Amino acid sequence: MIEEAPSLRGLVVGVGSLGRVMLERLADRSWFQSVGIVDVTETGREQGRVMTGLAETALFDNLDRALAAVRPDVVLINTPSELHHDQAQICIDAGCHLLVAKPITNDFADAVDLVKRAEERGVTLCVGQQIRYMRHFTALAEYVASGALGSAEAAWFMNSKPRPEVRNLGKMLQPSLYENTCHHFDAFLSVFQEQDPLWICCDGFVPSWSKYAGPCMVNAMMRFDDGLHLSYHGGFSSQAPMMEFRIEGSQGALRCRGLHMSNETIAYESAPALGDFSPCQIDGHVPPRNPWGPLLDAWIAYIRGGPEPPFSGRRNLKVFAMLSAAIASVETGNPVAIAENPKYSAAFSGDGS
Repeated sequence: MIEEAPSLRGLVVGVGSLGRVMLERLADRSWFQSVGIVDVTETGREQGRVMTGLAETALFDNLDRALAAVRPDVVLINTPSELHHDQAQICIDAGCHLLVAKPITNDFADAVDLVKRAEERGVTLCVGQQIRYMRHFTALAEYVASGALGSAEAAWFMNSKPRPEVRNLGKMLQPSLYENTCHHFDAFLSVFQEQDPLWICCDGFVPSWSKYAGPCMVNAMMRFDDGLHLSYHGGFSSQAPMMEFRIEGSQGALRCRGLHMSNETIAYESAPALGDFSPCQIDGHVPPRNPWGPLLDAWIAYIRGGPEPPFSGRRNLKVFAMLSAAIASVETGNPVAIAENPKYSAAFSGDGS
């Protein structure tokens, strides 16, 4: 009989909507044992207690005290992004493996610092970029890689939805880019085989009907190193939900339409070069699934010495470079270089240095 590996003692920091999703997904993982909850609100701590069955003594409003009391192996950080750097640094210094909600921090230099700290301490650092594991993005990546379109050279992506209740994003300076676009950028890297982004020209705006303070709608043009040109739209203040991804290659085109990137009701149409679109199915071989499942499977494998996943802190620096360049473009009104920009060299050096 093969002896199972011991379960990992897990501390969950932040029991908002994402924190609760993580607790739900981890509840049936034999390798994960909840040993503590950290939340600054009594409501959050109580929700964590109900979901985990932990005693009152395992509930904390302070991260330092929690780390000292329960001594976890892994920590999941699901707090506002402006808190991520300091909280992650404390956990890394305590020798814990980390899964941090996206974006990893609010500053590229801070993200590089966390990657270096984790490597020096010998712990893994990962970012919760689960959207690339949605069924349709997995199918799209396989379809593009199969060569069915030839060389993909042009793409148009739109994904926005009505979110009139601004909640925690109301006062954020870049709500769409930090909360929404970082998922899209990671999905693009997945679909287009990790091409390097060369530059981005980005415009952010707030429609007259919106309650957001910062740019909740974003339009951008991007160019990648293998000849791909991508037109992008995303945000939270559309008047109706929209999701469309059109890819054109040297041998034809593919069009995907749905309600939202996180909704699996996607319709596909393909067209040969200079031909007409007709319905097709490209995801029949990919079983319906919650994207957190494959992410958690890859995460535990990485912690136990397996391959580095695409959502590791080091590999996620490329996404964060794209995000940082997009913000700089919105703020300056000019195109911003990415892969050849010295500011983001750590994302493209291969070692995070």
